[in-house]
Amino acid sequence: MDYLSVGLSLVAVFVALCYLITSSHDLFKKHGIVHVPPTPLLGNMGSFVKRQITMADLMINAYQLDPKAKYVGFYEFLTPIIVLRDLDLIKVIAMKHVEQFPDHRPMVNRKVDSMLGGSLFMMNSDEWRYHRNILSPTFTSSKIKTMFKLMSECAIRFAEHLSNLPEDKREMEMKGVLTRYTNDVIASCVYNASVDSIKEPNNMFYVYGKIGTSMATFKKSAMVLLHRNVSWLAELLRLNILDSHVAKFFHDQVADQVETRQRTGARRSDFLQLLIDSNKKRETGKELTVKQMANHAFGFFFGGFDSVSAQTCIAAHLLAENPDVQERLQREIDETLESNNGELTYDVLHEMKYLDAVMSEVLRLFPIATFTDRMCVKDFQLPPARPGDKPFTVKAGMNVWIPVIGIHRDPQYYENPLKFDPDRFYENHKTVVSSGAYMPFGLGPRMCIGNRFALTEMKVLLCHVLAKCSVRITSRTITPFQLEKGVMNTTGKNGFWLAIEPRKSLSDVSASPVPCS
Repeated sequence: MDYLSVGLSLVAVFVALCYLITSSHDLFKKHGIVHVPPTPLLGNMGSFVKRQITMADLMINAYQLDPKAKYVGFYEFLTPIIVLRDLDLIKVIAMKHVEQFPDHRPMVNRKVDSMLGGSLFMMNSDEWRYHRNILSPTFTSSKIKTMFKLMSECAIRFAEHLSNLPEDKREMEMKGVLTRYTNDVIASCVYNASVDSIKEPNNMFYVYGKIGTSMATFKKSAMVLLHRNVSWLAELLRLNILDSHVAKFFHDQVADQVETRQRTGARRSDFLQLLIDSNKKRETGKELTVKQMANHAFGFFFGGFDSVSAQTCIAAHLLAENPDVQERLQREIDETLESNNGELTYDVLHEMKYLDAVMSEVLRLFPIATFTDRMCVKDFQLPPARPGDKPFTVKAGMNVWIPVIGIHRDPQYYENPLKFDPDRFYENHKTVVSSGAYMPFGLGPRMCIGNRFALTEMKVLLCHVLAKCSVRITSRTITPFQLEKGVMNTTGKNGFWLAIEPRKSLSDVSASPVPCS
């Protein structure tokens, strides 16, 4: 009898699982929404999981499924997703009806990853609004301007290092070098740490930062997908995306700084000081705790360490592939430095039109996030996807995706969209950006809060490096540029191999190479 009970129980579980799988994959067929037929369990993620396709191509394929549809269906494993195609509909959801689509779908289980889950990007609803209001003033142009000197010191030092490399060391995998730059900038601007990752390649900020932020491995990508799609299992197995010893290191950095500044009255023009100062404006009992400050500081590190270095690598690669663009940019850099006595200030940097056009085009072709998302919290009726179709109701708890890279590469919005052409932004930058078809940092209230900082960080490094060096393609460079398959973050296939070539006529940059401090 016991064997019979066990057998019947197993059959019941199997039937329940089969029902769950088949019913979740039946939604779009039932409502007549265009979609690719899903594979059991894997949904439409099979080719990505098998490392046959990049995340970018997965999004582009979904976006191009039906050019006449306002939206299409997609299955992230068992989870049905609405992929939005129509720009007006995207604005309606991400900007007009924010109260019904206020949040991102959780990327991590906060019970397992409290530091990563406690950063602004991972927060939802009222908690997100409260912390966003606290953090927003720290990312204004005026506040970034106060940190510009710290950023510039790091950029100058790296430019000096690259321009003085011996000939046999000039071919390199750029990501390894540029993550050291982003590490030093964030360590300085956020944690008040004087770090020189060139002289000290194994400093703890870099070592722990690389461990804590890398999503370029199949294991890490699989863990993120598990947290997103089977959150309870990640909690049951205690699968930390951020290792506990890494979380402790970054927490202790903030705790030590807060204690020292409160005890001594010391001040510094950095991100942490802005958080400390914000507490003076809070009601008693509503101040940020040290743990919350540490979470936000690491969220900033997580968002900037890998992604900013990857985007700068892509920019360098595209400039190496397009030497005419590189030379034109170098002329602008030379002329700018010459007319400003060799000094590159924050205001001067952001007046450089061609530099801005180049970075805008880099971010169009390869946006930091290939898609962004919104979670529905209250039922919302979408118009028919195509003429003759019925409206579709997005239920509370359902996710919609905005396929940024698909829109950025749509010939409807960009002529010859696969061509790297900064001129499309040079004269008509405001027109292109205001069209609604350009969203490299997202859109609406949940747009990336650190976008100004990231752009400044990339621009200042490119200026100082290209003032002294040129970047060239080598035998190890994959052209045209290709992304790595089967990983969540943006990384080049087989890395970012380029050669550095010191310029014969160097621009006279007035600042000297000093450590970040």
